[in-house]
Order: sequence, then structure tokens, then C-alpha cells
Amino acid sequence: MQRRIFCFWTGNNPLSDRRRANLAALRAGTGVEVVLVTPRNLHDFLPATQLHPAYVHLNLAHRSDYLRCYFMRRYGGGYSDIKRSTHNWQQYFDEIEANPQLWVVGYPEIGPGGIANLYSVSRQLGTPWAATAQAWLSRKWLQAHWRRLIGCGAYICRPGTPLLEAWWAEINLRLDRLLPALQAAPARYPRERAGEVHDGAISAYPVPWTYLNGAILQPLFLRHVRHLSQTLPTPEFSDYL
Repeated sequence: MQRRIFCFWTGNNPLSDRRRANLAALRAGTGVEVVLVTPRNLHDFLPATQLHPAYVHLNLAHRSDYLRCYFMRRYGGGYSDIKRSTHNWQQYFDEIEANPQLWVVGYPEIGPGGIANLYSVSRQLGTPWAATAQAWLSRKWLQAHWRRLIGCGAYICRPGTPLLEAWWAEINLRLDRLLPALQAAPARYPRERAGEVHDGAISAYPVPWTYLNGAILQPLFLRHVRHLSQTLPTPEFSDYL
């Protein structure tokens, strides 16, 4: 596992001034290499033939969700949203390297409101009533244990762990199921969500916002909580777009 942090910018649109400043802060403060993965260099890490066929139809945020899963499973190391963080990460790489039973070093979850709304996701997908009820209960259970969880916006991962293997299997299963709907209604805007109005038309984009990230990761974090550390400093969540 190399000491580097991956960030993703999955479209051809330019980074905003704030994103550029946040990326510069990460590079200046974390003490390790920060790799920005873009469409220009993506295939240096992930061959085009290995991309899920749904990838090209995803909005740019969901492309990032997919890529962070692949990169953490394949390469390990750090991941961060392009949010401001000035803390040195060397000691957290030391921490995970020193303990084979430690799989992920992250920051503490911010609160019960940070838990993915599994109930809303289930309703958007049109799942049967029993599954939707179970999703509601699952979210309540996760919210009851939020203090034991880590956030989904920055972490260091040991590659190839059962947690990451489970994330990879589930994200591919979900994309397999969504592929026909994505082909019929691909994202046309970077952060598109179903029900939004663009150019006078209501979006039918079928992927719920947290479906490929927190809705998978947070239940896995709780299942494998003994392999987590909450020592990573929390990134800044305000004024990052």
C-alpha cells in the first residue's frame, strides 16, 4: 500500500476555484502524494475494459463513488473528497500499517443525520413494502449506532479486505440491476437526481443519491466496526463547491 491519497474529478468540466484551493490544501498539508484522477489519466489505473458498462451513464458524483470503491479495493491507501484538510496524514498511515486487524482509518461520523436514508432510497427504487419497511428499520439501527461509525468522505483503507470485497460485489450488483434504466435515462448533468427539472423536463435518472456510497458502506462499517479507527481528522464540510 503506497502512501498516497486519491481524489476524483470524473468529468471534463473544470474544477471550481474552491475545489482547486481545497486540492492545493490537501497537497500542501497531508504530507503524502495526492493523486487527482480525471478522465485524462483514469485508464493509467483502471483499464477501460474493466469499467462497468453502467459507468458512462452515471452522474459525475456516482462515477466517483464507483471509482473510490475500485481504487481502495485494488490499491488501498487514502481517499478524500476534494474538501479542505490541512492535517498531516502520515501518522494515520503509520497506524493502519502497524495493525493488520485495522482495515479502515476514518473520521467520526458527524451525527445521525449523516446516515444514508435507506428508506428514501428504497422508496425511490420502488422496492416491495416489506423491503422498504426493513430499510426504515435498518436506518434507525444505524442512526442508533452512529457514534461507532466513520464518515464516507475521507479515509485510509487496507486493500483487499472483506469489507472492500463486499462493497465491490454490492456496487457491481446494483449497477447490473440499474443498467437498463440507466441506458434509458442516463445522467445529463454533473449532480443530476431523479425528479429534478432540467430544460423543462423532469429527470428520470434512476440512481438514488447515496445508493452506491453510504447506503452500502455504512452498514458494512457497522458490521466490521472492530476493524475501524476514528482517528483521522474531519475534513471541512462548508463552502467546498
